[in-house]
Amino acid sequence: MMSSFDELSEPGSGPSVGVMLATYNGAAFVAEQIETILGQRGVATTIYVRDDGSSDNTLEIVRVCSETHPGRIILLGDAPCRFGTACGNFLSMLVDIHGAPHDYFAFSDQDDIWLPEKLGRAVGRLTASGASGYASNLTAFSDALGTEWTIAKAGPQQRFDHLFQSASAGCTYVFDTKAAELIATRIGRAEEHDWSGMSHDWLCYAICRSHGLSWTIDDWSGIRYRQHQQNLFGAMPGASGALKRLSLMRDGWYRGVLLRNRPFLDPANAEEQSVLDRMARLGFGDRLWLAARARKFRREPKAQLALAGALLLGLV
Repeated sequence: MMSSFDELSEPGSGPSVGVMLATYNGAAFVAEQIETILGQRGVATTIYVRDDGSSDNTLEIVRVCSETHPGRIILLGDAPCRFGTACGNFLSMLVDIHGAPHDYFAFSDQDDIWLPEKLGRAVGRLTASGASGYASNLTAFSDALGTEWTIAKAGPQQRFDHLFQSASAGCTYVFDTKAAELIATRIGRAEEHDWSGMSHDWLCYAICRSHGLSWTIDDWSGIRYRQHQQNLFGAMPGASGALKRLSLMRDGWYRGVLLRNRPFLDPANAEEQSVLDRMARLGFGDRLWLAARARKFRREPKAQLALAGALLLGLV
């Protein structure tokens, strides 16, 4: 863990962004991703890397990149435990670096491609809106299939959508120091929690919204979101994606994560707690009550209808 950030240098000009890059067996793509982060326009980027026990040469590649770009890539020490999940790795980094002298923080996967305007546009939207957090649409692509498609996340935010979904994929997130401090404080010691099956993007969005911080969700895509066999969840497009999501819901993953987020939210937020109480009980009356209010729980009209139907049919 870094105890002091006095020696950090920030080449370039513009707002400073600390980018957290979680790695695990990412040798095939991580060098390209690092170059696209360092090539961001209008911001000064520093990349923090924490590896979660790679067995390939990911760490060697990162070290070579850090030598090529001195002062701009910081390899964090090992976490107190191996998390075995990107969620735990990302959150441990945020806890460790949220006090670093940056204006903003961002998450990065190890295998995507960032457009040069990604961070600059996010900072501009945060400044203009006064929001603490930013997310956006994504452009998913598959080299194996030779296809790409848009993953739309920018529907109008609803009163409780943060309880039921993330703002977008975490690799689109950029947030200010207020949000970073809040999330780190609520997480505490990352190694003391079980992050298996958890979603850092959903949790971070939920923590911020629960405690009154606003987010802006952009309908522009600044990231090419790589899909391959090693993706944990992936974009899951089309009918196959819908079936996968239904399977996850029926297996209890969706409700389980929703309720596992609860301890990190604001216990004084009575309206949220009422919704969460009903999700915990899920009696017949609770299902009717929740289904009638599904428009407040998801941003997309189709997802609102799907959630209401799943609640009424006992699929959640």
